[in-house]
Amino acid sequence: MQYHAKLDYGGNFHYWWDFSKDDIIKKLLVPFINGHIVVVNHSNRRRILNMKNVTLMTVYKTEDELSKSETVRPSEFDNPNFEDNECTDEIINEVKTEQSVSSSRSFLQKAFAEPEKQVFVIMKFNDKILDSAYEGVIKPIIQENGLRAIRVDEIPDSGQITDQILENIASSKFILSELSGERPNCYYETGFAQALGKELILTIRKSEKLHFDLAGYRVIEWETESELRSKLKTRFESLTES
Repeated sequence: MQYHAKLDYGGNFHYWWDFSKDDIIKKLLVPFINGHIVVVNHSNRRRILNMKNVTLMTVYKTEDELSKSETVRPSEFDNPNFEDNECTDEIINEVKTEQSVSSSRSFLQKAFAEPEKQVFVIMKFNDKILDSAYEGVIKPIIQENGLRAIRVDEIPDSGQITDQILENIASSKFILSELSGERPNCYYETGFAQALGKELILTIRKSEKLHFDLAGYRVIEWETESELRSKLKTRFESLTES
């Protein structure tokens, strides 16, 4: 089976054809969902396409390869009957429901699935100030909004901690990253959540330094637990109302 795709970015179109199903998923579907950048051929030159600008992606499948084309697309795309070959829903549902070799689904499958009503909290722990903020402010605010708060040290399952973290990030509705302490793992996990297109809630103590790669993001700066509580409450109200 051959798979093809049409991308619409503001009334302009780009076409892919004669790919395997795995390649369509890996090279187009994943970058489209995560807003990545891909390299494309355009006017016989290599170009960079920001998938964040793509508004629609349609996937097709045919038993045979499409006609060879020296232009921007094979002629089959211009045939109105070609729309009968659309399989977008089919390929999305397959990715969502297909089980991996292990008992747990892949991160990609989790990202496609309906997110769980939970907030995964990324932060440094075994720190008196931050642990107090988590137990006294962060966790209660999350629960007040009908969501479950989960931190890696609260996960009862055995297994690789890194896998548990990434799986919970992929399956959570929101990610709260408390970036005080400049922990490299916290920035790595926040970057992973960002790549999956998760809604990020970033917090940091006013005395701390925020790394430049997140400096452009809206960040809650706090000095006291009372201040953190007030700002977090407002942030969650805006998220749950949208």
